Amino acid sequence: MQPLARRRQTAGRWRTRFVVMIQVALCLPSLLTSFEKASIRRDRGEGLLGGPMDWFSSNEDTDYPPADYETFKRPAKPGKRVNVLTYVRLDHLYEISEDSSTIHFHLTVRLKWNDTRLRFTPIAHGPDSRFRIVKADSIWHPSLRVLKDVTHHEPLETAKVSCHGEVTYTAHYDSRVWAEIDFSHYPFDSHKFVLDISSYRYSADRVLLNMTNFDPQAVNLEALSGPMWRVVAFNQKSVPNKRTVYLDNDSVVEMSLYVKRRVTNPLVVMIFPMGLLGILSTTPLFISIEKFSDRATIGATGCFTILLFHHVVNEYFPKLGYLTWLHHYTIFTNVYIFGAFFAIMALQVIHRAHGGSNELGWRERGDSTYKPNEKKSRTSALKAEGETPMLYPAGEATRLKDSPRTAKKSKGWGFSCLCLSGYGAEDVPYAQCLNDRMAAGFVIGYICINIFMFAIEFENWYEDSPMTSHLWVAR
Repeated sequence: MQPLARRRQTAGRWRTRFVVMIQVALCLPSLLTSFEKASIRRDRGEGLLGGPMDWFSSNEDTDYPPADYETFKRPAKPGKRVNVLTYVRLDHLYEISEDSSTIHFHLTVRLKWNDTRLRFTPIAHGPDSRFRIVKADSIWHPSLRVLKDVTHHEPLETAKVSCHGEVTYTAHYDSRVWAEIDFSHYPFDSHKFVLDISSYRYSADRVLLNMTNFDPQAVNLEALSGPMWRVVAFNQKSVPNKRTVYLDNDSVVEMSLYVKRRVTNPLVVMIFPMGLLGILSTTPLFISIEKFSDRATIGATGCFTILLFHHVVNEYFPKLGYLTWLHHYTIFTNVYIFGAFFAIMALQVIHRAHGGSNELGWRERGDSTYKPNEKKSRTSALKAEGETPMLYPAGEATRLKDSPRTAKKSKGWGFSCLCLSGYGAEDVPYAQCLNDRMAAGFVIGYICINIFMFAIEFENWYEDSPMTSHLWVAR
């Protein structure tokens, strides 16, 4: 009985082993197929999960670049220069600083040249096997730099080599370039910047940067513009022999950038409030000259307001050593507001010197029954009785009767049409008529000077408009 049970146990073990072997035999083709696909993906530079691996995993089993490759040797015969096809793209304009006179932008440069020393034989079939991605410092490249860059940041570089030896080099520059910037027309200023990219190791006799086909009209200018500046036009060209800070005959890619300031913020924050304060400072001249307290209060308020306003918005003014358009407009506004206040003071002195008074003066002289609203009725009643109307209290009419400035028969000294109160009438003092003329002069002068100051900037605004951007490119 015991040997029979042992034989059955042994037979069961063999049956289990046989089933396992059959299952392994059935799974073997699928495993071989998976390993083959994995090896193909590895040759393409991909992981087993299909994602990108490290850029240099495709070269892990090869000696590439070759061991005898010389990085500092040009891929050209002696006496010949390397022809480098160049394409430059301005990605974004970040900032134009008034304080440091610098331009902050992001730039992408793409170069192509042939290096026969980097040819190789593809190890697998497919389009990806014909290219290899290598470190930029492991092969020869023109060593480009943005001239006048004050940050000296190293660019982000990549290089792709084809099996025929064609190298595609890409570099991303985040540069801050110094430039001579004229802000005399601030905030209606527009500028032209010339940005140069060249090789700091090789002259034009050794390396020639040739621009590829570049269409200025195809550039998306709005995408390049920033929050404070708008790019009007962008152009680039190759200059084979140009004197730079590195060489006397340098091969340079010259980029021309035309920008215009977005004037909305300065106009709303500074110019419009100053213009409004200038208009409000003229309102005391349209108040009766007898109401000195109201006129003086409004005028003094305007002076203190403009001083406080300049203290608040001082941070918006560019920190420059010369005057800009906005500084000239600020000086004009200050002179206008303080001039209107001094005119109010001077008119009051003239009014008192010529015997003028106000309601308080009438009461101080003892005429407590005087009421301004009854002046017309009193004058009409006196004329009906055949008496001469007395516009001043007793004792004052005799002194003022022979005055050439207030008598009924006095004559005006010209420009009587500007006197809103009707100078020459017996109830209008000289100072009031002079006040009306000064008010008209202040308003007309303020309007004319504003038109003149804004008109001198119209030509620049028209030339920098999008409708005339082709004129910028043609320059």
